[in-house]
Amino acid sequence: MKDKLITRKKIEQNSLEFKVNMLSAFEIYSFEKLFDYLHLKLQKTINYEDLNNLCFSLFSTLDILPENLQSLKITKNVLALIYTKFLTENFNEFSDLDTIIHEEYWIEQIRKSMVRDIWPNIENVKILLK
Repeated sequence: MKDKLITRKKIEQNSLEFKVNMLSAFEIYSFEKLFDYLHLKLQKTINYEDLNNLCFSLFSTLDILPENLQSLKITKNVLALIYTKFLTENFNEFSDLDTIIHEEYWIEQIRKSMVRDIWPNIENVKILLK
C-alpha cells in the first residue's frame, strides 16, 4: 500500500510539473504568488466544496484578494493548477483523484455551476481567507 502511495505521489508531481511547463512566464509567476498566498491563508485542509467555491470565486472576481495580488494574470490554467495542487495535497479525501486532477474537470465544475445558475459564495471565501 505504501509503495502504491509513493508511486501515485510521483505521478501527481510529474503531472503538476508538466502543467507548469505549459504556462507562460507570467502565468507561472501568478500561480506561484497566488498559491503561496492561499497556502498561507488556508493552513488547514480545505474540503472539496470550499475548494470549488474558492476557484469559482477567483474565476469570477479578484476583489477577494489583497490589492497587491489583484493584478496577477489568473487564467483558467492558473486556477486549474491551483485546484490540482490543493487536491494533490489533500488527496486522502478524494476517491477518484485520477479524474479530478485534470484541469478539464475543474472547468467542467464551473460550467455545471453556471448552467445550474449556482454562483460562487464570495462571502464564504472571504471568511476562509481571513
